[in-house]
Amino acid sequence: MCFSATASFTATALLIPAGLYACKLAMDIDVRYLPVALIPCLFGIQQGFEGIGWLAIHHNQADIGYLAALGFLAFSHGLWLVWLPLAMFVLEQRPWARKVLLVMTLLGTLFGMSLYGPFVLSPGMFAVTVTQGSIDYQTQLIYDQFFPRAVSRLFYMLIVLGPLWLSQLTQLRIIGGFIALALVITDWFYNYAFVSVWCFFAAILSGYILYFLASVGYQLNARRFLEDSRW
Repeated sequence: MCFSATASFTATALLIPAGLYACKLAMDIDVRYLPVALIPCLFGIQQGFEGIGWLAIHHNQADIGYLAALGFLAFSHGLWLVWLPLAMFVLEQRPWARKVLLVMTLLGTLFGMSLYGPFVLSPGMFAVTVTQGSIDYQTQLIYDQFFPRAVSRLFYMLIVLGPLWLSQLTQLRIIGGFIALALVITDWFYNYAFVSVWCFFAAILSGYILYFLASVGYQLNARRFLEDSRW
């Protein structure tokens, strides 16, 4: 979380167990739901990296802070661009939508590699500071010399949120809407630490996945009960 080490580790402690329980629900429903169920766990790990980053800042441990930032950015600038379209691809059944989601997964993979790769190869491509009580990941993207940062950010959001909006499941579209709202709020009030704060909001919203999976499981069990009762 963007505000303190305690908050970050608290988020980790809550999100990982929630994600593991979501995985149990997913396995009871259909293994195709597992990538979606893992999202809270992944956000929990990401918040754990930021917690370590906070500790490194407080103790002036630059090397540890650098590795923690790399871990956090691996999610924000890499994994989410691949995981979300892939999770929707696995879940999707409509042939045309699967083709679109496959293309988005490939685009997300290439875009993520182009964003995160330079951070690994050139440490000077990012810096970590504390701005107004939040961690600010000051990144340089290879696209900055060609487009305003807003263009890269828009493409990122289309890759991450587009698959959710494309889903035939209403509750996943709702999650996409909530995350988009969090994006607007973050850009308006916390633009000085956009990456950190938006990831925090998205992590909190990932808890909705538990409700989503519980609802799917309830509907499935109700359907099975009705089918059994007919016999």
